[in-house]
Amino acid sequence: MLNVATSRLTDTLDARAAWPFLLPFGVYVLHTLEELPGFAAWATRHFGPETTGTFAGYHIPLILLVLVCSWQAARTGRSGWVVAATAFQWQFAVNALFHLTTWIALGDYSPGAVTAATVSLPTTVYYLAWLRRHQRATTRQLAVAITLGTLIAAAAISFLLFL
Repeated sequence: MLNVATSRLTDTLDARAAWPFLLPFGVYVLHTLEELPGFAAWATRHFGPETTGTFAGYHIPLILLVLVCSWQAARTGRSGWVVAATAFQWQFAVNALFHLTTWIALGDYSPGAVTAATVSLPTTVYYLAWLRRHQRATTRQLAVAITLGTLIAAAAISFLLFL
């Protein structure tokens, strides 16, 4: 009986220690809330036709995907989920650079730029430092995650070119 109680307590403590894996999901939700009211109009002005409904339509399943990856990384700590959650967090950093760069280059506020600068970038620094400090990913896993995250960001950004 004591072993079961101790095991449950240990599992609970492990889950609490893994909360940073949920950061990619939190970042995505906050960032999308900033983008939602104005991103479609901004994208239409600078890239091509976009609607808020379409924007929401493709972000909702992506938010759920990031939630599943983050939750599974926190719950299991398995390398595939950790790589996926880390790839998404890295993607948010690259996306932040897109928002900030386009705001400067186009001279028009890019909806999402505020959370990009104040949430996405600092959270990515914290997340990666935490990941290394607690040895939650190997150097190879980090390299794979950064590569995947960069490709995800490139795909998302290039999507604007085909609007």
